[in-house]
Amino acid sequence: MEHEAVDMLIWGKSRNLPKSYPLACHLLDAAAMAHVLWHDYLSPNLKRRIADAIGTTADAAGQLVAFWAGLHDIGKCMACFQSMDVTQFGHLSGYPEAIGEKRRHEYAAHVWLSQPFARLGYGARRPKDPAFLIAQLLGGHHGRFSARDHRECRFKATEVLAELGDGKWEAQREALFRTVSEITEPPPAPASFSAEAAALACGIVILADWLVSQDDYLKQRLPQIPADASGLRRHYEDSLRLSPSLIDAAGLRPVRFRSASFADEFSHIERPNALQHSVAEHLPTLLTGGPGLFLVTAPMGIGKTEAAFHGARLLGQASGTPGFLFALPTMATADQMYGRARAYGESGAEDDAALTLLHSMAWLNDAYTAEGVDTTVISEDASVAAPDWLHGKKRGLLAPMSVGTIDQVLLSVLPLKHMPLRMLGLAGKVLIVDEVHAYDAYMQKLLAKALIWLGRLGVPVVLMSATLPTRIAARLVSSYLEGAGHSGISLPPITYPGWAFADAATGKISPFEIEIEPSTLHVERRPVPVRSSALDRSQVLRDVLAPLVDEGGCAGVVCNTVAEAQQTYLFLRDWFDTLPQAPELTLLHARFPARRREEITSEITRKFGKCKICQPSDRCGHRPKAVVVATQVIEQSLDLDFDLVISDLAPVALLLQRAGRCQRHAGRLRPAWAAGRRLVVLRPSDEKGELVLPRSWPFIYSPSLLRRTDHEITDDEITIPDDVQKLVEQVYDDSFANGELSEEDLEWIGKEIAEEGIADMIAIPSPDEVSGLHQLTSSDAQEDLVATRLGADSTRVLCAYQRPDGSLYLDEACTTKLPDATKLPRQVIKEILAETIPLRSSMLAGRDAANDPPSSWRDSAWLRDLALVPLRIGADGSATGWVGQREFLLHTDLGLQITTHA
Repeated sequence: MEHEAVDMLIWGKSRNLPKSYPLACHLLDAAAMAHVLWHDYLSPNLKRRIADAIGTTADAAGQLVAFWAGLHDIGKCMACFQSMDVTQFGHLSGYPEAIGEKRRHEYAAHVWLSQPFARLGYGARRPKDPAFLIAQLLGGHHGRFSARDHRECRFKATEVLAELGDGKWEAQREALFRTVSEITEPPPAPASFSAEAAALACGIVILADWLVSQDDYLKQRLPQIPADASGLRRHYEDSLRLSPSLIDAAGLRPVRFRSASFADEFSHIERPNALQHSVAEHLPTLLTGGPGLFLVTAPMGIGKTEAAFHGARLLGQASGTPGFLFALPTMATADQMYGRARAYGESGAEDDAALTLLHSMAWLNDAYTAEGVDTTVISEDASVAAPDWLHGKKRGLLAPMSVGTIDQVLLSVLPLKHMPLRMLGLAGKVLIVDEVHAYDAYMQKLLAKALIWLGRLGVPVVLMSATLPTRIAARLVSSYLEGAGHSGISLPPITYPGWAFADAATGKISPFEIEIEPSTLHVERRPVPVRSSALDRSQVLRDVLAPLVDEGGCAGVVCNTVAEAQQTYLFLRDWFDTLPQAPELTLLHARFPARRREEITSEITRKFGKCKICQPSDRCGHRPKAVVVATQVIEQSLDLDFDLVISDLAPVALLLQRAGRCQRHAGRLRPAWAAGRRLVVLRPSDEKGELVLPRSWPFIYSPSLLRRTDHEITDDEITIPDDVQKLVEQVYDDSFANGELSEEDLEWIGKEIAEEGIADMIAIPSPDEVSGLHQLTSSDAQEDLVATRLGADSTRVLCAYQRPDGSLYLDEACTTKLPDATKLPRQVIKEILAETIPLRSSMLAGRDAANDPPSSWRDSAWLRDLALVPLRIGADGSATGWVGQREFLLHTDLGLQITTHA
């Protein structure tokens, strides 16, 4: 029987092209790219996982994935799609007209493919059989899987989806299927396939499709398009030849780290400490089985980051998972870690490899974007440039090295569009999670779900914390081992300080205790009166800071709210203005415009971080006489060193984190009054000395945790590390075995249970619970509504300065007019976003049309959702605006002040 040849007039790509690009060519491009991605991009570990799920060799699995990728757009062979290009559709002859409504081509592929697969020997009896699973996989190549129709296995595809069309449409689909099969030469059909492997395969298909759909690539290929189907094999061979250059240009080439000792890897460290030495000595002996989870619990400022990088490299090399994703709690901490990761990559990578910074405002970071231009950092060893392609939406996680917020991890287990692509990027490298204690019950539950998936996929994980309750550590380790196939394993007692390795292959957990020379933290509680529901810190700060004013030194003052930090700054500024030799004074919080906040963060890191002038063995005296007032933004991952830390009362884990910024670096010259590490805790008190919580604090911290911390922290000495874990366990123990439950305790427990319940409800199922791929992308909600953080509903506010004539400007001097155009250059968009401030959406209650951005911005994904606050400059130089009953004042030094008027 003679088969019909592929019709080269059926198009696959048309937009932005001088002429249409044949569908057959695009399908073969994708097949070739998937083949090259399998060999050149995919980690050895993921290739093994997919191959094991298919029950074949890695090479055969790669051939199958390439074959499937070559079929992803076969649903475009139907009238309702082809008619979208009116000119090209007019060239077709003998095809039935479009019937029914317009249907998406990826859904058409999903419906049509299962029966051709069944004819090739793919199982097609049950919903999880390969014919249906792979058809569903390919139907999800635009990021969202469709649920299976129960008729798919019993009826002809056109009876399920009439829009596919019969006659020549069906003949052409068969011709395309046959041509792709003959050219890619796939091995025999798989006997089985798993949901997690199917999700990864879908990620490969999506990536292959994106790479070969780039306009420049298509325009390059158009002149060589074969005149008829006889030239398609040559076209495929040319695609195979060109695909590696696309991978290189996109920055997807895997990273290769040199094998090195810890001392060689971190030559700036004079001598590895006990933790670093223990990890370097013992971890390699545990990696005989490949992947696992490496948990580090050790005090603040002890070099956990270097231990994590070293451990991640060892894990990656042992398990065939090169590269890393370093996940942190906030954008600010991610920005700071980016610089350290960049230095590590430049010194340790054997060849050029890309490093991306992943959070919503990453492109405002000049160190990352080179002021809007692609990074082109070249060192004598390797470049960690992030090419333009990786700056595209949802692409950065695919880079071989990444630094970002924890949201990048949590998004991978939310049922959102392109979940398979996220999982592919996450599973292709070692995951490092810092500050594990810093996440609430909702985020911890999502993280545990992610660890189940990563355990199943054999992805190495590093978890770090200085103050991690045992119950949370046990849940996270158990989740990882559950995914790896080891349920019900009890976590041995956590040794603090120390580390442990959970082997994914055997389920064995190996703990190691380390000896650290004890240090003493002097804790001094100071009662602070509460007046009008706010703390009056003035007298206490005068007393505590008097030695600094007289003799020099530096101190960090950490307040629990932005408003309190601003009030504290104003008091200190007024006091210091009366002094002949006043200390420098700086304020840092989240309500500065992004540009200004980055400037302040960089400045305090330069002044109070590790000295860039002195050698590690030097006695450094380069810090100024200064006070930094801040909120929680400095308590995590910022490597700062103050002679004294003063803090509002906070849950004990966070208090200890804040104390970790006190005398962090050895070798500093310090004033006589700073003879030891000292934490002054400001305790809000009534006239009787009883704890009284300010009105705003319960919105930030659990009153139960605040009161329990207040009970455990006394005017005494804390021995670090010996007392740290004991304090954490006493405060965060949710068994309450030693006392009655107060209403605040019940509220805390109830809140955690509720948050965990919400996370369970919204997250994707665990791998064993997936009954259909559609469950992985099932949410119809927008990505920003399926949140990675509860209660984080925020809006970016742009404060624009308004002249009397109503014109708006970005700067206070009114030299840069607010742009009002439909298409703005990237650099202009960046300049606008650099002036925005994140606020809870509830703070904008009462907003009206005056707070809407220019209508010309409605097509910009970056600008359309901004809230605009026009500021009028008063005679005294103040810049004031209103949203409802809230008054907004923006100051260079204070940031945004918000006052509510009745």
